[in-house]
Amino acid sequence: MKTPVLFLILLSLQTPAFAQGSPDSLGSPGPDSAYDVLRHQEVAMNVLLGWSGASVASGTVMVMSRSPVLRGFGIQNIAWGVIDAGIAIFAKKAIAEKRLDGYAPAEEIRSFRKILLINTLLDILYVGVGIALAASGKENLRGHGYGVIVQGSFLFIFDLVNYRLAAG
Repeated sequence: MKTPVLFLILLSLQTPAFAQGSPDSLGSPGPDSAYDVLRHQEVAMNVLLGWSGASVASGTVMVMSRSPVLRGFGIQNIAWGVIDAGIAIFAKKAIAEKRLDGYAPAEEIRSFRKILLINTLLDILYVGVGIALAASGKENLRGHGYGVIVQGSFLFIFDLVNYRLAAG
């Protein structure tokens, strides 16, 4: 429970970075707005990289445990952390290329929102799979289930918050 709260605190500290003018311009991604969708994406990917680092670090400690539940949880943390890092690094490279090559802001906002909405729906599926694994009654699957629940829950909050920020 502490992790989502910490994420929201960190994200709120970054909020002024989305707007070049007043904080009011954050929620108005229109043509006269100071909202910078690429800056939003950069900040979001920095948050995702931070989460991935914490996931890999905590997972590395967990896999050393004698508990099959903690080992399963740790394996999920490492796997999701590596995947999240790959996504964030790839996205940061794509953002840099868009800045150099140019982009259509309105189209970029639409595309970003669509990806976030699809991801938010997938995150619900991940949590459901995690719940099924945790409830399976098999000790070796329980830890994997808990790990998927935590990772899916973080991503749900992450994607939904970013969708709302991009949606205005």
